[in-house]
Amino acid sequence: MTNATDNRDPRSLPHDDVAWTAVWTGYAIAAMGTLLAGAWGLASAGKGMWWVANAGVCFLLVGGLAASLVAKTAEPLNGAFIAVLYFATFTLIIFVGEFLALLPDPLPGLPRGDSTFYFVWPLAQLAAATVGAVAGGWFHARYRGRSGR
Repeated sequence: MTNATDNRDPRSLPHDDVAWTAVWTGYAIAAMGTLLAGAWGLASAGKGMWWVANAGVCFLLVGGLAASLVAKTAEPLNGAFIAVLYFATFTLIIFVGEFLALLPDPLPGLPRGDSTFYFVWPLAQLAAATVGAVAGGWFHARYRGRSGR
């Protein structure tokens, strides 16, 4: 009788829960898209910080979708890591920009004392990245089922 530990099939070995290559790919897509949209929005359109945040949420959705297509799985944890990295990066950029007085005071599009931005913005990011990750995995599974791969 064979033991369960004698099974050396690579498909049965434990895998990491987080596909880091996919996470960094999704993060890069979300960050680059937001930087481009934000630069255009703040420099030429003057739409304010909410416009940049909404564009970022859209790019997070795309980044989560791309991450799950790279990982070939519908793992919401990948999207959550993308959102956490993204939030940390852009919060740092905003605070440094505010500290160095590169951004107008108060932050563009935010009335003084408006903390709603930092309560709503991270929740929208987390939702967008995880929904994108799950949707991309669903698309991959559906496509794989049709192509026979």
